[in-house]
Amino acid sequence: MIAAATDLLLSHLVLFLLVLTRLSTLLMAMPAVGVGVPKRVRALLAITLTLLLLPAIAGDEAAASAPRIENLIELAIAIAREALIGMLIGTVIQLLITGMQLGGELISSTGGMQLGDAQDPATRSNMPALARLIGMLVTTVFLSLGGHRLMLTALMDSFQSMAPGQVAIHESMLSLVVGQLAGGVGAGVRLAAPVVTALLLTNLVTGFISRTLPGLNVLAIGLNINALAMLAVMAMAIGGASWIFAEELTIAMQRVATMW
Repeated sequence: MIAAATDLLLSHLVLFLLVLTRLSTLLMAMPAVGVGVPKRVRALLAITLTLLLLPAIAGDEAAASAPRIENLIELAIAIAREALIGMLIGTVIQLLITGMQLGGELISSTGGMQLGDAQDPATRSNMPALARLIGMLVTTVFLSLGGHRLMLTALMDSFQSMAPGQVAIHESMLSLVVGQLAGGVGAGVRLAAPVVTALLLTNLVTGFISRTLPGLNVLAIGLNINALAMLAVMAMAIGGASWIFAEELTIAMQRVATMW
């Protein structure tokens, strides 16, 4: 069996590299796998999945009729295109998660909690603790809903529509990224809207109190009221993040499926 696998790999070495590239970039962009898994484990996972997929892809007529690659320049161009497809599928989900985290940043800035920033391991940038909490929540929802399986399914569909070495870049890919960026921002705004509205009403009430009692230290009281209002409303609204993310995830995967 090992000898047969070795013969298959040697006879389809270029095809192996192209499939490995598309799969590796998908794993790099996949939530929880691209950051939380060590590089060696991720590389072993990519190679194992490639070896499992290679016999089916090599037996496909579209892959068999792929144009031959004669030199390193053509190979480099083909690898870059394969990497773009894998990264595109992963970026669609990352934009959605980033949009949800944007809602957490909006809540933190409105509630005056900007001082609690910490580095996010996924984006390598500083963001409020609330935004990181929302990011971890939607990542957990992503895994519990089988989002990683949906991404691998989208990858297999891409092999059927665009065989290795036959990747074509078209306008619908850019439209997908732009549409998903708008969808992610919209999801973040939907998440933050109840909390931001409550905080604005709290600021309005604090302003009325300052007019009624001019000698009162409104600054100290206002910050405390904002913090309490933010925690109370966020505790009631945080569950909605799961529903919003699940809905947007379904829409995003439908967009990816129709793109091919």
